[in-house]
Parts: sequence; C-alpha cells; structure tokens
Amino acid sequence: MSYSLRGTLIRSLLKVVTPLWLVACALLAFHAWHEVNELYEEQQTLFARQLYGTLSTLGARNEPQLPQVGDSDHQAVAAWNRGGQLLLVDSDGLELDARPGYTGFASLRQHDEDWRVYYLSGEAGSVAVAQEMSERWEMIGGLLLTQGLLWLLLLPFALLALWWAVGRGLAPLAHIREQLQQRAPDDATPLPREVPSELHTLIDAMNDLIERVAQTLQRERRFTADAAHELRSPLAAMRVQAEVAQLVQDPALRERALQQLMSGVDRSSHLLAQLLALSRVEAAEQQHEALDWPLLLQELGETVSGLAASHHVTLQLPPAGHTQWPLQHGDRTLLLLMLRNLLDNAIRYGGGTVSLEADATRICVSDEGEGVAEALLDKVRERFYRPPGQQQTGSGLGLSIVERIAALHGLQLSLHNRAGGGLQAVLSRSHG
Repeated sequence: MSYSLRGTLIRSLLKVVTPLWLVACALLAFHAWHEVNELYEEQQTLFARQLYGTLSTLGARNEPQLPQVGDSDHQAVAAWNRGGQLLLVDSDGLELDARPGYTGFASLRQHDEDWRVYYLSGEAGSVAVAQEMSERWEMIGGLLLTQGLLWLLLLPFALLALWWAVGRGLAPLAHIREQLQQRAPDDATPLPREVPSELHTLIDAMNDLIERVAQTLQRERRFTADAAHELRSPLAAMRVQAEVAQLVQDPALRERALQQLMSGVDRSSHLLAQLLALSRVEAAEQQHEALDWPLLLQELGETVSGLAASHHVTLQLPPAGHTQWPLQHGDRTLLLLMLRNLLDNAIRYGGGTVSLEADATRICVSDEGEGVAEALLDKVRERFYRPPGQQQTGSGLGLSIVERIAALHGLQLSLHNRAGGGLQAVLSRSHG
C-alpha cells in the first residue's frame, strides 16, 4: 500500500504539536487566572483602603446607606465601626459577615454565586469589599476565546507553511529521484553524497546496490561473450559432423561422424556447465557454516569415483576420521565444487594415483602424470587456456573456479611440478 511521505510527516508533526498546543493553552489559562486574580484583588485592596478612610465620616450618620459610587451586580461592600455596628452596605453586602480585627481575603458563596472578599480592619473599624468570581471567569474565557479564534484563523496559514517546509525538506529526495530517472541503464556512476547527512546512509546503500547490479551485468555480459566465443567453434564442428552424417552412404563413416558429433555435444555441455558454475561462483558470497568434513569427503568420493574408474586412476582420499583441515567453517557447496574441480583436473590430465591430503594449514591434490611445463604454470590459470597438445576434453575454466572459491575462504592456489613426476595443486592459508 502506497502512502505520502509528506502527508505522514505532517500528520506526525501535528500529533506532536497538538498536545503541546493544548499544554500551552492550559499554561496560558493558568497564567491568565493568576494575573486576573492578582488584578482584581489589587483593585479590591485599593477600594477597601479608600472605603476605610471614610469610616470616621460614616460613623457620624445614624442610618446605614448605599455608597456614592453606586450599586454593582458583581460587587458588594460593607463597613462596621469598632463595636461591630454596620455603617455602610449595598444590596449584596447585607450578607457579608463582620470579622473584627481580620485583614485579608476570604471566599464565600451566596445566591448560588462564588464571591471573593477582602477584609480590612483597624482602630476605626473594618470594611469588606466582595467581587463575584464569575466576572473573573468571564474575563479569562474572553482571553482564551480570543486566543482560540486567533489560532483558528492562523491554522490554514500554518498548515500551508508546514506543507511548504516539509516539501522543501524532502527536496533532496526529489533530486535523487530525478537523477535516477535520467540515468542510463548501464550507468554505474555512484550517486553524489552532496545531500543532507540524514540521507548519507540511503545514498551509500543505493551506491552499493548500483555497484552490485553493475557487477552482475558485467558478469552476465562476460558470460555471454565467453559462451559465444567458446561455443562458436564446437557448434560449427558439430554442424559439419551432422552434415557429414547426412551425406555419406558408408555406415562406418556415418557412425564415426555421429560419434564425433556426440563428443562435440559432450564438450559443449561440459563447457556450458563450467561457464555456469564460474558465473555462480563469481556472484557468490561465502556462507559461514560449520563443516562436516567426513560427510563432505563421502560425497566428494561418490562424485569423482566414476570418473576415476573410467580413466583407470587410483583415487586416495583422507580417511573418514581425519580431522586436520585448514578450514572448520565455510560454504560446503562451494568447497565441494572446488575440490571436485581439482580432482577432475588431476584425473583427466594426470593419471596413475590421484591423492588428496590435508593438514591444519593446507590441502594438496597430487597426480602422477606428466605435469606442466614450468613456463606454463601461471598461464594454465587463465580462462579457457589449454596447454598445446592436450588431448583430453575440457573447458579451461576449472582452475578459475578453484581460485575464486579459494579466495572466498581465505586460501591461495599454487601449482608445483613434483620431483617424481606429476602436478601438485596446493591450497594454503593466504597471508594478511
């Protein structure tokens, strides 16, 4: 299921910003409540001091009366002399209790309303100034409503700004996409790392992928070129033998042509199998697993024993209990292919007795054939190279396969002519 990265980022930001905004609103409400309370209580204190200053004048009157400032639905006042006699009251102040000697704030509830009262006492008497709490809540509600409306008005612009900012942040990804779209299929040039540091990991992974794809394409092209080059002559020869078999009337000649045709098919099949094996090995990465050498030797013997018997070669492998090997972990399948190719070469081109020996540092495959001229020991490692005068069928790829698998396991291949005759292939631990 596809989704928008920009939309996901915006939703994620909103999920973070919205709770923070709610917390900010709560803090704003708390601060507003504190400031409004402080403002109103300061007003009450000032009014109470002014009223207290008139107590001497009010004490000369005989009747309680309303203050000259007028009556208010949200405010109540009262004044008492030293004896507790009510000197001044408005319509709401009738229910205010006298608290002789007390100065400070108090809370009360009357007529289903919450009130905040400030008492001021002195030698002349005491006064009380009360205010309804609802008035304060109305002011705080108005402030919050104003802020909320302002946020709602700014919200579309904030979302547009957020959309633009996220788009700008994703611009490097769009640039990478354009580079990939404009790139030629065979272009293996690494992507530049002049991008934000957060994208370096992505660029490195993509460059690694590009390199591996390029290597795969190179191997496929090399395989195609090698197959086309090496199969051209065998296919031409098989066509000639097929035409001869069609044209000749002599049964003996026809039989000979068919035999040569079958030999050509076998050589081509072997060559193609070796090409495929080499291609797989070049693309392989070592699988690190514990090696069961007795089981591997058993399978190896079953694989090459038939070839050894057909060439009248004596095959000597280490006993099943042999434990000295240079490798204890590796890729079992690749190691089996490597040893099979070494034994295959020794059986086909050597002769006599072919032996496989091993100790803790190396693996040796020896034969009793004619060996290889010293000048050609390095050349026989090259792909498709076959020594002059070689009569046995082959592809010239076996040692290339062996070297590649050996390198994957930290081994080096060396070839030596034996003093008593024959060739010895040694796989030893590489240094460094």
